[in-house]
Amino acid sequence: MNERCRVRSAGRTFPRSTLFLIAGLAGLVAVSGAAQPDSPVERLVTETLGFAASDVQSLERGSAIIRSLDTPVAQELAHVGVVYLNASPEAYIEAFRAIEEFEHGPSILQIGRFSTPPRMEDLQALTLSSEDFIDLPKCRPGDCVMKLSAEAIESFRTEVTWSSPQAWRQADQVARTMLVDLVRTYQVMGNPALGTYFDHGPPLPVADQFRALLARRDALPASVPILFAYLEHYPRDLPPGADDFFYWSTVDFGLKPTIRVNHVTIYPLPERQSTGVAYAIAIKQIYASHYFHSALDLRFLIERLTASGQPGAALVSVARSRSDGMTGFRGSLLRPIVRRRSRDALRNYLEHIQDLFEVPSTGVSGR
Repeated sequence: MNERCRVRSAGRTFPRSTLFLIAGLAGLVAVSGAAQPDSPVERLVTETLGFAASDVQSLERGSAIIRSLDTPVAQELAHVGVVYLNASPEAYIEAFRAIEEFEHGPSILQIGRFSTPPRMEDLQALTLSSEDFIDLPKCRPGDCVMKLSAEAIESFRTEVTWSSPQAWRQADQVARTMLVDLVRTYQVMGNPALGTYFDHGPPLPVADQFRALLARRDALPASVPILFAYLEHYPRDLPPGADDFFYWSTVDFGLKPTIRVNHVTIYPLPERQSTGVAYAIAIKQIYASHYFHSALDLRFLIERLTASGQPGAALVSVARSRSDGMTGFRGSLLRPIVRRRSRDALRNYLEHIQDLFEVPSTGVSGR
């Protein structure tokens, strides 16, 4: 089989961004061979990630497996998921770098990758939703439909003539400028540039929310302290061999379309020969216009052989997020529903990734 597998958009087309949304909140080659009894991957899945032997059997049948993790606060959700891919770790990385195609699907309304350095042209396709355009004129610090800093709220108030026929174009331009400035400043200052949301309730420092997610390091298939140090101290301490890119997307979760900006770090593990874990990928949210306070998806690619002896991989996703609406009495009723549906969303997304890789000679997805 060719090392490079074809990528297709048929089958499941759920984007990574639907991992933790429910009706707006739950809304991140398939001939997967059976692991040999007591194989390194099987031991990792059961002993390190905490899955049962029956879950391993589900993996071997071509299904994704999901387990929810305990979290320290109600507004945080966390899951670990595993799926077998009929593609080598390198084939996955190659496909993933083409993020606009990799994340393509009906729920992705707009998507683009930032240049180095970021340019306004990178966001030329970005437009605000009609819902946001209608609600933005009423935004004030502490009472705003979008997650915005006080400075951004002021920019929308002073730089857009809301009664003008050009108001939507002006608002789009303010949004593009805000996001380009965010990425540029973040690339210089790191987490302090993430700012503070003044949408509703007390001001919310975004860096504090991310730092809380970063403190949780359970259910990881490999110890990657150097990657965690980089995520905390960015732009300092880039791990050897690692590289970054940034992308934005507008995602339709079922309610309000949400603009998100992500910082991706791809880290090839130097000790892969002894552990089988070839790559760690960190997908760090640095902005979301709705729902999310912060989000971090850590993915690991583990070498394995398919049933036919071809290079394959186990993909592990450890996804955490902090979101609105999960506290208080109403939140206590909503959280179990959100948790269950976000588990389903992660399962669907991992099986969608599995379906992206097919055997070129047969087109069989193994599902």
